[in-house]
Amino acid sequence: MKMHDSSSLNTDPVLVIENLHKRFGRLEVLRDICVSVKEGEVIGLIGASGSGKSTLLRCLNRLEAPTSGTIRFQGTEVGAANLNAVRREMGMVFQRFNLFPHLTALENVTLAPRRVLGVPAIRAEREGRELLEQVHLQAKADNYPGELSGGQQQRVAIARALALRPSVLLFDEPTSALDPELVGEVLEVIQDLARAGRTMLVATHEMGFCREVASRVLFLDRGTICEEGPPAQVLGAPKEERTREFLARVLGR
Repeated sequence: MKMHDSSSLNTDPVLVIENLHKRFGRLEVLRDICVSVKEGEVIGLIGASGSGKSTLLRCLNRLEAPTSGTIRFQGTEVGAANLNAVRREMGMVFQRFNLFPHLTALENVTLAPRRVLGVPAIRAEREGRELLEQVHLQAKADNYPGELSGGQQQRVAIARALALRPSVLLFDEPTSALDPELVGEVLEVIQDLARAGRTMLVATHEMGFCREVASRVLFLDRGTICEEGPPAQVLGAPKEERTREFLARVLGR
C-alpha cells in the first residue's frame, strides 16, 4: 500500500539544496545537486555504491562540508551559526548503528535528550520507553547493544534519532549492514514512520521498499541526479538508459 500521495503534501519546502558540489581532493563526488523536499515527503535515494548518496546525506547536516552550493533548511541557510540547531532537527541513522556499547538500549535513547535538550531524567526515561515501544523493542530497554541482534540495534538507533524530535530523518543505507533475515524488521519501522507523515530521505538498495514507501525517487549516478520522479516511473518505466542499466543489474531483469 502506498505510503504517501505527494499531491496532498504541504507546498512549502522544508529543505532546499541548490547547486551542491563536493570534492575530496581531485575527486568530485557530488556535482550540481539541486533538490527541494516538501514536508511529509519520503525521498528514496538509489544508485550504485560510490554514486554520492551517503555524501549527499552527510552534507545536509554538515558532517561533510560542501565544497560549494547552498542548503536551506526551514527557510534558513545552513551554516556555522545554526549548525547545532540544524543537527537537532535532522536526525540521522547510520549504516553501522553507532550505539554506545557500555549503555543499555534505553540509556542510548535518553542520553541526547538529557544532555542536549536538558530533559529531566524521569521524563527522558518515560519518553525513551515510549520510543522503544514505537520500534517494537520495549522488552529490550535494559539490554546492552552486544546482547541485541543487528536489526534490534538499528531499531534502537532509530529510536535514538527520534528522541531529539527532529523535523527530518536521514537514513544512510539503514539495512546494508544487516543479515538478510533482519532487514524486514527495520524496514517495517521506517514504513511506520512514513505512515505517520515523517519527512525522510532514505539512501537504500531496497527497490521494493522504495516502490512502496517513497513519494519520490532520485537516482544518483557518478555524483549527479540522473533521473527523478515518482517510484512507478523511475523504477517501473525509467526514461534514462543509465537508470535502466542500474535497475537491470540490481533487479536481475
